[in-house]
Amino acid sequence: MGSGLRAVENLWYGFTGSLSTYHPHVATPPSNNRELQTALRHVFCLECSMPYTALSTALLALIWTQVVHSNLDNHKNAARIQIKAEDVFKRYDIRQPGEMWKLVKDPLSSDIYAGGPNGLYNLHQNELKMVKPSISLLTEGTNRTLFICEKIKEKDHKCCFLKPESDQNCFNVAQEVQINEASLLVDRTLFFTMSGDLNAQANLGLYKQSSKTSYIWPQGTTVAQKYVKIITKSTTLDGKLYSFQTVKNSNSDAETPLWISQVSHYCMGDKGGSKSLLQFRWTSMLSARLFCGKKENRTTFTELLDVAELEISGNTIIFALFKNVYNIRAVCVYKMSEIERIFNSAKFKDPKDSISQNPGECVSNSQSLHATVLKFMEQRPEMEEWILPESDPLVFRHHLYSHLQVDNVNNKDVLLMTLENGRIHKVLKEENGHFIIAEYLPFDKKTHIHSMLLDRSEKMLYVSNSSQVVTINLRDCNHYGDAFNACGMANDPYCSCKNSSGASAEGVRSEDHFFSADAGGPSIQRLSSSPSSPDLIPRHSKYYLTCPTLSKHASYTWIRDNKTVSECVSTEEQCLLLIESMSKKDEGCYVCQATEQEQSWTVTSNLLVENGASHLRVAPAVMTCLLLLISMIVF
Repeated sequence: MGSGLRAVENLWYGFTGSLSTYHPHVATPPSNNRELQTALRHVFCLECSMPYTALSTALLALIWTQVVHSNLDNHKNAARIQIKAEDVFKRYDIRQPGEMWKLVKDPLSSDIYAGGPNGLYNLHQNELKMVKPSISLLTEGTNRTLFICEKIKEKDHKCCFLKPESDQNCFNVAQEVQINEASLLVDRTLFFTMSGDLNAQANLGLYKQSSKTSYIWPQGTTVAQKYVKIITKSTTLDGKLYSFQTVKNSNSDAETPLWISQVSHYCMGDKGGSKSLLQFRWTSMLSARLFCGKKENRTTFTELLDVAELEISGNTIIFALFKNVYNIRAVCVYKMSEIERIFNSAKFKDPKDSISQNPGECVSNSQSLHATVLKFMEQRPEMEEWILPESDPLVFRHHLYSHLQVDNVNNKDVLLMTLENGRIHKVLKEENGHFIIAEYLPFDKKTHIHSMLLDRSEKMLYVSNSSQVVTINLRDCNHYGDAFNACGMANDPYCSCKNSSGASAEGVRSEDHFFSADAGGPSIQRLSSSPSSPDLIPRHSKYYLTCPTLSKHASYTWIRDNKTVSECVSTEEQCLLLIESMSKKDEGCYVCQATEQEQSWTVTSNLLVENGASHLRVAPAVMTCLLLLISMIVF
């Protein structure tokens, strides 16, 4: 609801005493221009017929301008529909609520684990059971295993496979690992990050450990760092690993951004340097700036919030969620092959002296690297070339997104993003923009989502807050309405559609598409919503007609006897039409018509007759209403 409507709602509840003559149907505040005028008449001139005062006219203009602008803006940027039906979500209460829960899928089963300082829970066969009372790390291994760490004492954590055959498969980590940090298990080696500011007690950066005596620590840092993701395409330690992070800008110039985003490159087989240089420290770490924005108009998004990777035809695609200094969100897309090319180029921001070997190159024994190489790596070299996106960013000016997951369905990219109020948007990435398919409301009230997990094989989405884990079936297509062409207008790649000739079309916007029965949705025909009986309205009473507004992208119009009565200003769930004083002239067939993507359909219809009218007047009115509906269906 726009700010103008909220203002009128406040006014409305201030003068409800003046509505004693209203029909009981009028229990809600006004929501279109005619109701606004009526409301203001009651506020400023309750029992008189004099013209509006200058004050009321000015206020009407101000509020209506706000309403129009708000609704035009919302129409362009809003999710097409809201989904909050209980049959879409399954909620599981966590026995011991906590400040942080991380979601991970067991790669060897369909089980989902939620872990945090207040316990490790297993979601199995619609039941959430506690497995351990507390953990500090939960990650999936590249060898299809789950790995956890449990805090034994201060700065001492025991890390094991979830189901170790013996304690020989465990090792201790003498660092304060955190459940919300990025982590990854490759073979039997654990990689994890440490984020923080300059007051952090430990070195910030990427850690590596496979036993109590085999470890690599980051060098000390002079700037705050926030690590978002670590990824690798290798299942063995002879490959490379990449971290994505946001770093506080060391440049104090007010014209430069406070945060900058980076990607760092590491060799997973790195053993550290010699005893005199970089011992137990990374000798292969290289960094490159990660750019998101439009250079031609100097639009930049510098603070990295989340990263999702997607495999498409053997290529790894990186989707990254950013925000800028104005708190506007954007998603940029990168190719992993381009990131690798930049790190392999050996072109550095600060040119190196004559070195026989390329810095950052993976070697069998990093401890034997020449001192000149180690000295150069000690300076934390940065690549000269920035990592640029494949195309312009997807910019979201009206939604505060915090988490990102990505799926590719029928060759279409679908973004799943959490909002800071606990809702989730399903967004279709289009060639020249985006389309917000739906807004999910998985929780009963405003909340903060801790973690989000996408099961691409089952097309299920899992989200957690402090006290619940919620599952969302992304293939549930029963909530897009039963209007003609509902499937095509939904534009949801998860939903199978068929056209009038029976040909399949997967979630595309085109003519004459409806949900196919095998997609779990009903077969759709044109909706003919004819009233079963007339509504008998007492003379001189006030009466509201309601029209549900399922699609926020549609415009809604009330039509009476083939003439437009009023256009609706949609609230979250309906638009209203007020009959101010029922009389014979108000009798007739009222139809609420929706129009979207050049398609129109009847949402609801009402036959209004003044109470006390003879059956001789009622019968022709019913026939007139039926003929009107038939004409709208046929033509």
